[in-house]
Amino acid sequence: MQRLLDQAAYLIREARDLAPAEMVPRLKEALEILEAVRPSSERDGMMGLAYLRLAQAQKNLGQPREAERAFMLGYSYARTSREDRVRRFAEKLKEEFGA
Repeated sequence: MQRLLDQAAYLIREARDLAPAEMVPRLKEALEILEAVRPSSERDGMMGLAYLRLAQAQKNLGQPREAERAFMLGYSYARTSREDRVRRFAEKLKEEFGA
């Protein structure tokens, strides 16, 4: 399980430095990996972060519907996790998405 979390964390970190079009597939891959892991605070925080970054990328690519869906999922995961950094990021994006 830890190996999967590490692999997903690597993909999320790597995606941060990519253009939005390249970021989307990396974040989706990370989310697929995380879905295979048993729910936990760490896993939920990572899913929240991945979905929130995916929302930003999709918004930048002019995909508002997909971005809104990713934001809502990311916001939900961020709130259920105990990761303060991810929760603060979700609240910041909440203003940007007007939710």
